[in-house]
Amino acid sequence: MVTKPSAPAKKAPEKAPVTPTAKVPPKAPSRASAKASDKPSKDPIESYRKQLLTRQEELILDISRNRQVTDDTVDEQAQDMVDRATSAYTREFAFSLSESDRKALLLIEQALLRIEQGTYGVCVHCQGVVQEKRLEAVPWARHCLECQEMQDKGLL
Repeated sequence: MVTKPSAPAKKAPEKAPVTPTAKVPPKAPSRASAKASDKPSKDPIESYRKQLLTRQEELILDISRNRQVTDDTVDEQAQDMVDRATSAYTREFAFSLSESDRKALLLIEQALLRIEQGTYGVCVHCQGVVQEKRLEAVPWARHCLECQEMQDKGLL
């Protein structure tokens, strides 16, 4: 009986120091590696360019999918009025989605052009600096926050 309690007592202390020690060092390098992965992209413009290119690819795929939906819903031989109405609604809905995607795609292409020209992050209206947080939220932003508010109100 004395042997059994001493055996678990030896195992418990061995496991306790090993487990925390083993867990702590991997956490620190993973955080360090996350910071290290952030460090190579010190150039925020390059980060924004990558975000813009990624979003551009997504929009191109969305537009092609919407075009496919529109082509698929064209059913000239639908004899039922409800089927025709549903088909027309689906086409209009897909068209409105693709129209907003096209507008966003145009803004992204303009932002990429501003990066090439070296004017990215500069408001196209007042020539002031576009806030970094605004660019993080909307990398294709053309205006600083104040000018964007004026444009939303119809003053620009």
